[in-house]
Amino acid sequence: MVIYTKTSSPADDPFVLISMGDGTTVRVERQSVTPVKPDVDREVFQWEYTYANAGTYIVTWVGENRNGGILNMAAPTDQLSFSISTTISINPLRGLNSTPVLTVAPIDEATAGERWVHNPGAIDADGDSLSFKLIQPQYRNPSGVITNVPGYRDPHTVDNCRNATNTGASTFTLDPVTGQLTWDAPCRLGEYNVAFVVEEWRVTAAGAVLISKVVRDMQILVVDARNRPPVLVPRDTCIVAGTTLTTTITATDPDNHPITLTVPGTGGILPPATFTITQNQPGRAAGRLVWNTTCENVQARPYQLIFRAEDNPPPPSRQLADLQPYRITVVGPPPQNLMANAEDRNVRLTWDRYTCQNASTIRIYRREGPSGFVPGPCETGVPASTGYVLIAEVSKDQTEYFDDNNGQGLAAGAEYCYIIYAEFPLPAGGKSIASMEACVVLERDIPYITNVTVDRTDVTNGQITVRWTQPGPGIERLNPPFEYRLFRKVGQEPGGTYQQVFTSRRLSDTVFVNSGLNTEANAYRYKLEFYSTRTPGGTAPNMLRDSTSASSVRLTAVPTSTQNNLSVALNWTYNVPWRNEVLQHQVYRVEGANLVEIGSVSATATSGTFTDRGSASAPLERGKTYCYVVRTQGSYQIDGLPEPLQNFSQQVCVNIPRIVCPPQLSIDALNCEAFFANPTQPPYQNVLTWVPQITGDCTDEIDFYSVYFRGPGQEEYQRIATTKETTYTHTGLESFAGCYYVTATSLSGEESEPSNEVCKDNCIFFLLPNIITPNGDGKNDVFRPDRRAAFIRSTNFKVFNRWGVKVYESSQDPYINWPGTDNDGKRLTDGVYYYEAEVEFITVDPAQERNTYKGWVEIVR
Repeated sequence: MVIYTKTSSPADDPFVLISMGDGTTVRVERQSVTPVKPDVDREVFQWEYTYANAGTYIVTWVGENRNGGILNMAAPTDQLSFSISTTISINPLRGLNSTPVLTVAPIDEATAGERWVHNPGAIDADGDSLSFKLIQPQYRNPSGVITNVPGYRDPHTVDNCRNATNTGASTFTLDPVTGQLTWDAPCRLGEYNVAFVVEEWRVTAAGAVLISKVVRDMQILVVDARNRPPVLVPRDTCIVAGTTLTTTITATDPDNHPITLTVPGTGGILPPATFTITQNQPGRAAGRLVWNTTCENVQARPYQLIFRAEDNPPPPSRQLADLQPYRITVVGPPPQNLMANAEDRNVRLTWDRYTCQNASTIRIYRREGPSGFVPGPCETGVPASTGYVLIAEVSKDQTEYFDDNNGQGLAAGAEYCYIIYAEFPLPAGGKSIASMEACVVLERDIPYITNVTVDRTDVTNGQITVRWTQPGPGIERLNPPFEYRLFRKVGQEPGGTYQQVFTSRRLSDTVFVNSGLNTEANAYRYKLEFYSTRTPGGTAPNMLRDSTSASSVRLTAVPTSTQNNLSVALNWTYNVPWRNEVLQHQVYRVEGANLVEIGSVSATATSGTFTDRGSASAPLERGKTYCYVVRTQGSYQIDGLPEPLQNFSQQVCVNIPRIVCPPQLSIDALNCEAFFANPTQPPYQNVLTWVPQITGDCTDEIDFYSVYFRGPGQEEYQRIATTKETTYTHTGLESFAGCYYVTATSLSGEESEPSNEVCKDNCIFFLLPNIITPNGDGKNDVFRPDRRAAFIRSTNFKVFNRWGVKVYESSQDPYINWPGTDNDGKRLTDGVYYYEAEVEFITVDPAQERNTYKGWVEIVR
């Protein structure tokens, strides 16, 4: 534990008491006191402790009270203690661990109006990842609990300060990656207190695990320095292990003051790296950093040096400093001399023994065809954008790999390219730059399927033509006689049962026309097997040399016919060994005996899509049938093989249905005069009728209608019924109020847009009497609305005497029925009373939904 104290401060800590987090408190003697700046000492406490068990422990120190008058805490701050902690996780499965060390002292002052920075210079001996975040300073409250100090706020919120360039409000930030703490800029002189935590993360195969936390609690003194701080410009870099980093760090001072340029922390590399001052003159200082890197320096996380530039102004100005992180990433050198050599249908890779034997593995990647990828400076690994796929991982000592594609062999005639790079062990991790590409073309001594094209679409007499190439160079190594065997199955996928449909021992037989198929309903897949004779002089082709398969193209068409969209969506699929994504596919509309191209599109390795919307000169028409075929185009991208490989789909026809138009809806009217003359009680009903729209572009193929309803106070419609009739009676209603719309659904299942909305509302009437006679004679015994009042949802009724005192209130009865009593049921004396009735009606009209009625009523018995 390191404490920085003022030399002039009365506080003295010859020893401290440390809580170890397992219920034990230990006394630790101060090890050393070292002056680090005029009036600032560095006190170091060091001890050793053994825990009885693995686990997570919070090691805590609570120190003397803070200084008085800290501006961003609640007063009195001289009664608030310091509390800092380190959280450690002891886990035998993770091995040994050292918590982060903060190498840069928190001793620099800030000045009003100028940007202030600090960096703790955190390093980790194990190469674990570090992250930084602000926390509230801690103290031990009177109850003995460690908690946040009261009244804390970030320093920049104490006053309405501006940043150093006066372009915005003051900010206070902590970079979570570099640990750079920046206050841009203070304006009020005085003392502030902040705290942050350094988290240590260990990267494992299962992900990153938090294994420790270290807290720094520090004071920031803002003074009138009558000075501006010097300026360092950070410059991150990257270097390949085994080479020498030589760079110059420069600092300038806006006031032309002399500058002291130092590296206050080791960054984990000083030594063996060196930093030498090469220039020191007023207003400018420079130094040269030299680091001879080795393989042991490779790690995923950059090394971070903190450079500190402090000016030396004449009195009475005070010294100010700038601190900036300089991040250096060390990567492994690329593996050298990767070679790829073909061995029949396999590839043998060789390379030099990897230079950095502290690496853990070599990763091997493969793709078809060269990518042209050349790693950039310090670019490690193999980006997914190159198209390379990881196929193997071998030991760092290995210099050879045999690629047989997991025993299946690679495709003859194809060009295969490889790249390798080295991975370094966790926890530090790290990668190397990738090797150069190594490519090889395998001999194509086998036939290739090139066509599975639909010649004729029919339910019983459909036809498909299958073509393939003769075996290419390298066949002279095989023993004749040779034999083709062609098989067929229904569907596009490779699995399932095949039926043999053709065989031949003549190499020139490379076409088979297959008729009598149901190409209208089915796609078909063909598998070609090529046999040679196992031994010279044999007569029976009995050794399978290769097996390859490909499917026909299957096209689907889906019409859309709405008011705003008239189109046909075409989708086609295939499962073929060549690449159909490298060339454009053509879409044709069948017009009589001709194919008229209507589009040319790119596709994927397995499918394509196109939407026919017609054209300005030839728009699509509802009620008309359109037929389509698609021609795919692809290539093996192998020299000597034919291209483009063109294959037709079956023909598919669709009828564009007429649009499903919404009906015209009406509702029976409510005669309020008749209702008031003879009020009725629920249940009520609403009668809906509608007229179908089935002329012009509107289809008459209506299957059913759907009725939607929205009641009073509801925002969403709910479907309440379906019917094949053009009328619907909505029964069992609490009131007449509600809104409706109707849709039509066609025989093909397409629902129309909503019809016009119709609403019906209740008859709203409300009138209260001026006198009641609660004498039990059955006449005017209660105070209630006129008999014409109906559809009342709720009423909040209040009664006041002539002095304004409330004597009665109830919301139990929507129709009031007040018998002239108070809330305790006691009869009120005869006389005049005043009322207020807040009434909520059942209605779809928001303007009529609520109303308040006020008046007077006389009680006479």
